[in-house]
Amino acid sequence: MPLLPGMRPLFDAVAVRDADSRAIAGGMPGEMLMEAAGMLAAREIVATFTPGSAATVLVGPGNNGGDGMVVARHLAEAGWDVRVQAPDGRSPESPDGVLMTQRAAEAGIVVQDIDLAALRAGGRVVVDALLGTGITGAPYGAIAEVVTAVRESGAPVAALDIPTGVDADTGAAPGPAIRADLTITFAAEKAGLRIAPGRALAGRVVVADIGIPRGIRSRPSAWLATDGVIAAIPRRDAADDKYRAGGVLAVAGAPGMAGAAVLCTRAALRAGAGIVVACVPASVRAEVAVGTPEVMVTGVPGDGAMSVNALDAIMLQSARLTAVIIGPGLGRDPGTSELVRTLLADVAHPVVLDADGLWHLGDDIGALRARPGPTVITPHEGEAARLLGTTRERVEGGRLEAAWALAERSGAVALLKGPGTIICAPGALPVVLEGGTAVLATAGSGDVLSGIVAALLARGMDAADAATCAAALHARAGEMVGKGDGTIASDIIEGLPGARERVAS
Repeated sequence: MPLLPGMRPLFDAVAVRDADSRAIAGGMPGEMLMEAAGMLAAREIVATFTPGSAATVLVGPGNNGGDGMVVARHLAEAGWDVRVQAPDGRSPESPDGVLMTQRAAEAGIVVQDIDLAALRAGGRVVVDALLGTGITGAPYGAIAEVVTAVRESGAPVAALDIPTGVDADTGAAPGPAIRADLTITFAAEKAGLRIAPGRALAGRVVVADIGIPRGIRSRPSAWLATDGVIAAIPRRDAADDKYRAGGVLAVAGAPGMAGAAVLCTRAALRAGAGIVVACVPASVRAEVAVGTPEVMVTGVPGDGAMSVNALDAIMLQSARLTAVIIGPGLGRDPGTSELVRTLLADVAHPVVLDADGLWHLGDDIGALRARPGPTVITPHEGEAARLLGTTRERVEGGRLEAAWALAERSGAVALLKGPGTIICAPGALPVVLEGGTAVLATAGSGDVLSGIVAALLARGMDAADAATCAAALHARAGEMVGKGDGTIASDIIEGLPGARERVAS
């Protein structure tokens, strides 16, 4: 699929090491790359923290430790009080690391054994140069003890390339991990710095260009979607009427949950849909109509939860529209399951399946493969765990793997909500959302997102592109309303036009 504007490549550790190797094979000495990495990292540390600070540089036995030796030398030259410490007393052992250790020694900087008590006491900036991107799995032994001591100290931390304990490819942190205030990553941005929990552990991320020639390219492992993707959302043409602008049908809103129908339909309108129809139980029709006067509200047969008896009325409405939302506030009545499954089988339009719609699938997400039209599923981590037959903890610790599994098993585009939202389409590289803050963690926020996705599908966007652009627009609107922890879902809706125009300008 063609790339959207505002997308940047993310790389895994193998790709970056391959680029390093090819640069060295092409005549660029490894020591030159290491010197550049350490020098640029030191400059960023000096610019970020208090001038003339004291620093403890923690070095490991590999090239990351060599980078740390260069940082230590440049910080000392900048007037910092510098100590270099190594777990088990193992200074860098790689050829370039040994050379940088010798240069540091010539400048009066020697590697000391680790002092855990001094680390715990804090008071010094910690530079994490322990493991780098080449290590997977949880730290253990002396490294784990050092990581724990740094966490307990509360000291400010600058990590080189990746915080120790974070998987550079997936963002997973299966054991103790450094929590950095600043991460200076070398040559290219690593996927693990943008995926939770690595996203939070990395702090502010700076990419240092260490001089690898631009002609050397590696295949990315994922794409980062910035606010710039919002520019890809189609604009209305002067000749459009409300139907050509995109029509959305929402099957939503069981008794007691009519608000979900209100939120998703209002969001679809604010995101640009020309007409929105809500099919809700007859008993809540008036409630939804009052909440959204611009929405056409149809009360389907049945005073309580919707059942297959509502099918004909829903299909009649869908015939004149172009995208369908199934699930917000739909309820979990057993009789609703047959309706949801029948709609999924019979509706040829693109479908957004969210909330209770996902609940009615159980763990049978493979059923979506038989759908006659595109599908976007939008689970949060708890819903993803249920769909995959696993625990929420496993999803939280392996978000990239979970998003990929959702897409591959369902054949749908999976939009896994949460910190660092991930969009996966079968057979395509995952997309990680750059934006998004805790202000989006509010009741009804997911209903708003579903409405936005449906509006973009109704405009004719590809399912993966619609999910990506909707997630970016949703996040940007939440950030722009400026109400902090007091943000509610309705605020996000009202922020959608302004968020879109801000990017366009």
